[in-house]
Formats: sequence, structure tokens, C-alpha cells
Amino acid sequence: MKLLKLLNIALVSFLFVAVIQAQTYEGSRFHDLGKLKHRIDTALWLDTSGPTKPVLSWPQGVYDSENCQFSRVLINVESYRAYTDTTQTSDTLVAGFSNSYIDIGQLGSIGPPWGIYEYRRYAPPQITVDNSNDSYEFNGELSTELLSDVQIDLVMKAQPGFYITLKTYSFANEFHDDYIIYHLNFKFTGDYDFLDLDPDIPEQELTNVYFVIGYHMIPSFAGQKEIMYGSRWGGDAFDDWMDWELVDPLYPSSLDDSRDDMLLVWGWDGNDTDVETLEAGGKEFNDTGDPSFAHVLKGQFLSYQFPGYTLLHADVSAADSSDDPNLPHTLAMSDIFEVWANVFSGMPSYNYFSTGEWQHPPDWEDPGNSHWSKSDHMNMSLGPYDFSMGEDVDIIYAVGVGGVDYEETVTKGQEWLSWYRDEPGATFDDIAKRDFLAQGKDSLYEYLSRARWAWDRMNSGHPVPAPLPSPALEVTSGGGFIKLEWEDMRSVPDPVTGIPDLAGYRIYRKLGAQLINFKEDEFGKGIVYELIGEVDSTVTEFLDTLAVRGENYRYYVTTVDDGSQNDGLFPGTPLESSHYQNRTVSGAVSFKPAPTHNDSVRVVPNPFISTGGELNFTGDPNKILFVNLPAFCTIKIYNATGDLVKSIEHVSGSGDEAWDQLSESNQRIVSGVYIAYVTDCVNLDQSELPDIYEKFVVIR
Repeated sequence: MKLLKLLNIALVSFLFVAVIQAQTYEGSRFHDLGKLKHRIDTALWLDTSGPTKPVLSWPQGVYDSENCQFSRVLINVESYRAYTDTTQTSDTLVAGFSNSYIDIGQLGSIGPPWGIYEYRRYAPPQITVDNSNDSYEFNGELSTELLSDVQIDLVMKAQPGFYITLKTYSFANEFHDDYIIYHLNFKFTGDYDFLDLDPDIPEQELTNVYFVIGYHMIPSFAGQKEIMYGSRWGGDAFDDWMDWELVDPLYPSSLDDSRDDMLLVWGWDGNDTDVETLEAGGKEFNDTGDPSFAHVLKGQFLSYQFPGYTLLHADVSAADSSDDPNLPHTLAMSDIFEVWANVFSGMPSYNYFSTGEWQHPPDWEDPGNSHWSKSDHMNMSLGPYDFSMGEDVDIIYAVGVGGVDYEETVTKGQEWLSWYRDEPGATFDDIAKRDFLAQGKDSLYEYLSRARWAWDRMNSGHPVPAPLPSPALEVTSGGGFIKLEWEDMRSVPDPVTGIPDLAGYRIYRKLGAQLINFKEDEFGKGIVYELIGEVDSTVTEFLDTLAVRGENYRYYVTTVDDGSQNDGLFPGTPLESSHYQNRTVSGAVSFKPAPTHNDSVRVVPNPFISTGGELNFTGDPNKILFVNLPAFCTIKIYNATGDLVKSIEHVSGSGDEAWDQLSESNQRIVSGVYIAYVTDCVNLDQSELPDIYEKFVVIR
């Protein structure tokens, strides 16, 4: 566990890390009910290189859709006096990141309030697939008094003596699920160690303190990985930029009284230069949007997102909690490599963040006009603040992501690919592609304007209108169908008004893997979750009779209210519950009921060809299916020389059994002729059937 990371250049700049409170659990908390998934860690220095990535992911459920590569919050202090009665400045501190790491077990515990805390209006619903638990493990607390659907609090300390409380808010409401609201409070106490509550510096006043919020936004890791052939930190795809502008908020609020201009900061795939060919023999093209070229199916736009943030409030001073419209003080651009691996080029210095400059990226047509190398990192400093011990300030901002619809990245990507290949009649060229993708900035503008409206409402003590929770869900594979059963939600009251308002349910299904674009044989085909049924409030089950036999499917069911309790931005509009709350992780399969005879056993596909593409099972490129089996039997698979490769006990009572072509020793089988010996055959009525043999071929 990291105790502290100390960042000092030119003067003193502190990066803080929290201690996990003992009654919670180590690890991360997630805002995961909305289209934007956001990770909150026990630190305010976050990166995506660990196993708990992403920091930010939009749209949730799409593989490699993370939108933030690095972020941090800094406390920049001009100087302070230590107990040695010396003034701490850059003259007495070593420049660069501190490499001191202390395991949490060495720290002891001083108990609450330090740590990370998760609160939700509703516990995650129970989910089962074929009697296996698919539910989300929830270790937080439930509260009906929340102003949002999920609230995650982080309470920590930082040098040279600040208590920091971070509260983050997210919503299941589909009109407010593309952003997260951050509320930071900094209180100067002089106490920063984790062993006691005693001051660690003499009583004093701090002057000219700046708080810095920095983000390295990327459209998506999918696009970055495509350009860099899988390298996470390899030059950041060379064309992911950030910029800002002042805009008029789209929705009126009381914030307009002090802050009539809304700061819009965004990141995007900003390449304006032609690159090498997409495929052999092709022409150069502008790779804005990062059209896929490394996958079998080419052309899908992978970098279509516009992540960004806006400032909602910053105290005038420690003595005046009204909003200061003159903040932020500085908007400073920098390259991520100036904050990584001790390569700074002056970026993190106190002087850098206290300049009062509002920087734009350099003019790429004249790179000599600026020393900033790439400008893929935006730093917002707020201050200067003066503190006496016990005083505090509040800073509130919202982080969001916008973009065009995912499905259009596939269809428009194919239109663009047709133009790239000079196919007759194709007109969707590089300029049309750029203009199409630029709509993502408009949607970010929309979402962050809604965040501004939401914070104004919350600040007056009123919750944002909320949908009902999604029901508990049970999915069962069946003979010729897949059955869904869910919780009756008619008596569940609206989470804000307390009045029941259920109108009905919607059923969604996806073929193949749980994550979109996770499997190569699904990539670029637009295989997404689709609405397959709508029922009224009295119905609590659904039979999916159109599921293709042998294919894996994932499901979720949402509640839809009647809109009568919605007094929000779009009053009277029915609200649908989260599309992510009860998604099944495990796949369900429609199988053929077992026959009462075993003279029609077959192997599908036969022959199996590893490059068979559409002839193989979606998302399961090594799957072989034995069909028309008796209810119970043993399948023994032999190679051409008579060696036993695999023995499978078929006990489901169905007519189907899948095999992943792994041998008893967990090795993938090779090309050849194989024999399936079906023995110990028994019907559902326990009557016995004779043994049979079936030959099949595998070609790799």
C-alpha cells in the first residue's frame, strides 16, 4: 500500500494517497450503473496500468473503451514551516516522485473516518444463470436518503497537513448517466501522518496554495492499442489531444448567477495528417477516429469518444464559500511523459500552476511557436488560497464522456472503408468521417450541461429523478428456448417520491461474449445487446424461443416507469432502470431436448475448420457441439490411432453437449480424424439405449 507519493519541483507539490479504513475492503469502488463506468481508488493519482483498469470507460460494456489514461490531484504549497523551524522549499526537497512505499499493515489504524465508503440506494439484484450465482458482490451500505443512485466517499490525509474528503456521485437515470460529479473538500489541520491526530507541523498560516486537477484523456484504449500494436504507453497513439473553450450552458440553473460561462475541457483523437495505408495497395488516409486495421474485419472507428470535464464550483476563499467565477486560475497543457518516469521538463512546478495562463494546444502547422510537445494532458489549478488551521475550501467539478452511437461506428466505418477502397458510389470520405465523429463533442457539451443542472438541484437538497431498480433475474437454458424469470417490482416505490410507478419491463439479449468486441469473431460486426421483448407490469417471465441452438447468450431485464414521478429536465418522460445492473456474466444456451433414440447423433460443425469463421460458433471459435444425444451418456473421444483424448459425462438431460477441443491433459487437439464413442446411454425414463460411434474431422 502506498503511503505517500511526494512530487516536488521548483517549490512543493504534494500528491496524496489514502489509507483504507479497516472495516471496508482493500481495492476499488465503481460507479457502474450508467453508460459511464468510473473507478474510485484509495488515491487521487490513478492510472490504467493495473488489473483494476479502467479509471473511466464509456460506453460501459465495450471492450477496451477506457477513456482516461492518467489523472491526479495535487496540493501545491508555496512554502511551509516544519518542526525543525525550517522553511520547506525546493532547496530542501529532492525533485521528482518519492519512491517510499509503506505497507498498510505497518501503519496501524486510527479508525474512521479514514478510508473509502460506498453507498447505494439499492443492493445489486440477485442474478443466476443455470443455478449458478452471477450476482455482483456488494460490500457497501444502503441508504434511501442519497441524492444520487451511487455515492462513493474517500477520506484521507496529505502533506503538509490537509484532511481531504472526496464525494463522488453517479446516476442510473439514462439522461444523467454519462458523467460523474466530484466534490472535493480540503481542510488545513497540520496533521498528515496516519498514526495519530496530532499536528505534524507547527501552527501557522499557509498562503498562496493551489489545488491542481489533471487529466490525460484518451478517446479509447482500443484506438490507442490499434495504432501502437498493443502498447499501452507507446506514444499515446501520437494524436490524442486536449483543449478547452468557454460555452453557454444548455440548461439554466442558479450557477448562472455567478458562473455564466461554462468551461468545457475535452480530449479527442485529433489527427489532422495522413498516415500509411490501411491495407496493402491502398491509399494514404486521415486516421481521425482510428479506423481499425489490425483486426480481420477492418474499418470500425475505435476512437470516437470525447472525454472531458467542467468546473461547477470553487470557493472564493476559506472564509467565503460562494463561487469564484474567476477560477480556474490556470489551464496548463502538458505531455503525459512530462509527469511520468521523472521526465518533467518543468511541468509539475509551483510556478507552472500559478502563472494564471489559459493555454491552448500549439499550432500544429507551426510547432516552433510553443515548447509544449503534444498537449494530451490538461491541468486545472484553483487558487491561490490562504489557510489558517481549521479552515477549508470546496471544489466541485464533473467528468463525462460523449460520442456518437456505438452502432454507427460500425455502419459508418463500413461506408468509409468503401470510400477508402474506391468502390463505386462511395462518398463517405475523410472529411465526412471527421465531421461525423465531431458530433461527440456536442454530446459531451450536452452531458456536462446536464451535470451543471444536476449539481444545482442537489446543492439545494433535491435528488435527481431516478428510475426503479432492475429486478432480480434468473436465466435457465432449455430445450428449444431460454427462460427468463424476474422479480415482481409492482410494489417497489419510486426512489425519490415513494410512489409506485412501474409500467412494465424490457428484455435485452446479446449473442456471444458478455463484452462487445471482446472476441475477434465478433469484432466489427455490430453484435450488441438488442431489445427482444417488452411486457406489462403483470408479467415476470419470458421465453426466448428465437435463440439459435448451441449459441451462448447474455441477458438483462429493465424496469420502465410511467413517467408520472419524473420532474427533471424532461418531465413526464418514462425512466428506464440501469442497463448494467443485472446483466448476466455467464452464457445461457438453447438446446434440443434429448430424443428417445440415439441413431441420429451428429457432430457440429463437421468438419471443424479453425478458419471457418461464420461456420463456427460466435465467440467460441473452438467449440464443437454433439447433438441428438440421449439424455444421459458418456462421450469418449479417440484419435485415429485409438488413444483416448477426452471423456465427457453428459448429464444435463438435453440432446446437446459442447466441447472446447481440450484433451484430458488440457491441450488443444491437433488436425486429424476423431471418433466419438457414445456409451452408457440412458433415456429420461431410465431405459437403456445401445452404444454408437460417430466420426468427425478437425482441420487447424
